[in-house]
Amino acid sequence: MKNYLRSVITLAVIAIGIKGLTQTIAVPTVFIDCQCQECFDFYLKQEVTYINYVRDRQVADVYVLVTDQSASAGSREVQMAFFFAPEFNLPGDTITYYREANISDLDRQNQFVDNFNRGVLPYLLKTELAKSIMYEVETDSTQDLALTPLADPWNYWSIDIGLNLNISGETSFQEQGYFSRISASRITGDSKTFMRTWYNYQQSKFQLSDGEVVQSINRTLGFFGQHVWSIGDHWSWGGRLYTGSSSFGNVDVESSARVGIEYNIYPYSDNSTRRFSVRYTIGAEYKDYTEITVFDKLNETRGRHGIDVEYNQNQKWGSLSFDIEFDQYLHDFSLYSISFNPNIELNLVKGLRLEFGGFISFVGDRINIAKGDVSDQDIILQNRQLDTSYSYFSYFGFNYRFGSQNNTIVNPRF
Repeated sequence: MKNYLRSVITLAVIAIGIKGLTQTIAVPTVFIDCQCQECFDFYLKQEVTYINYVRDRQVADVYVLVTDQSASAGSREVQMAFFFAPEFNLPGDTITYYREANISDLDRQNQFVDNFNRGVLPYLLKTELAKSIMYEVETDSTQDLALTPLADPWNYWSIDIGLNLNISGETSFQEQGYFSRISASRITGDSKTFMRTWYNYQQSKFQLSDGEVVQSINRTLGFFGQHVWSIGDHWSWGGRLYTGSSSFGNVDVESSARVGIEYNIYPYSDNSTRRFSVRYTIGAEYKDYTEITVFDKLNETRGRHGIDVEYNQNQKWGSLSFDIEFDQYLHDFSLYSISFNPNIELNLVKGLRLEFGGFISFVGDRINIAKGDVSDQDIILQNRQLDTSYSYFSYFGFNYRFGSQNNTIVNPRF
């Protein structure tokens, strides 16, 4: 019933106005923590002027965590989680709404502001501002709108087509390339379908000091498809299909098909703020190589399976995520890879934020490496994939902000 009432109220337009604020009324403080693709906090500060925006959550009366994730037809599900200061004795609340793919920027901004006003209202009712709030709820045909499904001629399908071209150069160097892609997705509560095909071409020419011209060409073509079925709030299963070619990876044709099952400890509805899932997949791969490999193969079909453990949290104290992937060939258990990808962002004390993370992988399953010597030219130009036993990437940083906590004033000049 609570979710039903919220869905009905969401369809109404709630206008909140603040009458005649004076210097005697304490203005509430709010900290916005935006973890999504688009946050309209600049617009929010212009439109919602009855609160004071601060730069540190430690001094805020209201902490708002904004996250989003992909939804059907190119839209995005946005969640606003509201946490209130302990002295107000208010439980936290989460507002969820959907940002359509083809609406204007102004509509997106207004949608963001409307849902912010809706979420912060319980706090305002605990303050002196409650006396200055005016309410207006448009109820005409609200019930009919809530009960009537919207007609969708596309049946939840969303198509995305893109093309990128790049040309650059100077006297001794020229580079050109293009990347084309087509993707289609269909997302409902019961299933999710995603397909994508792409072609990437990159060409570089270098003129050396002795006049020799060195050329590098890399081509990649691929298709990826996936379909997933929902099994309750915690389970899902599905299949994946990939086929393509890569001059860098020494494959004229490669194809793989896998089926898998996933269990998420938390309900999938909490995916924007927390996730802890374990996924197992198994299937077969076929490879037709450009050059004979270090295993003396020109083509082969192999079985392969893998486990992926994914965890992430977005909370007031910061965010934590890690992803552990294990893949192994079934014909030879010594051919496997393990990767670990942790990322942490901590709000330590007032004004101090710490960030660190990275990626480390043990690589022991590159069966596609071409046999024979590799020239220095191919190594420098990265024309061919090389064998390695590991790869890694890491980062570390911190940010400390001090001074004025005021973050309310907007000045767009220059």
